[in-house]
Amino acid sequence: MVLDFQYDELLLPDQTLANQVVDGVSYGYAVAIRYPSYRGTFISCIESLELEMDGQLVKPDAIRFRLNNKEYLLSQLKELFKEHWFVLDTAHLVVMNNTGLSAGEHLVKIRLVHRIPYTGYFGQYLVLESVACKRLLCQT
Repeated sequence: MVLDFQYDELLLPDQTLANQVVDGVSYGYAVAIRYPSYRGTFISCIESLELEMDGQLVKPDAIRFRLNNKEYLLSQLKELFKEHWFVLDTAHLVVMNNTGLSAGEHLVKIRLVHRIPYTGYFGQYLVLESVACKRLLCQT
């Protein structure tokens, strides 16, 4: 069972998008996200994480999840039962697209499905869906 969560507005903070650049060459961009709750969670509790940029779904294999100075593939998240996402820490979704984003506003949509680990009774966990959509500014 998936329920809507009341802290969705925390998921996508009002921060600019940032192109990722090495030696003057942009290899992608990053979107800042926050965990939408009053307490943190372990990364393994993320059941699904999707990013849409300007109405286009970004392929999961192009996204890296950056938190606590570490970077992971989305497919690795389910194994990270020791990695904690503190409620006040900002994670980044780094998209490898070889170009970055153009300067200006972009429509960003995040969908996060996550289970709440302290609700596990008789093998059933509360699973929540958080969705946020905003126009964010990319400054190159």
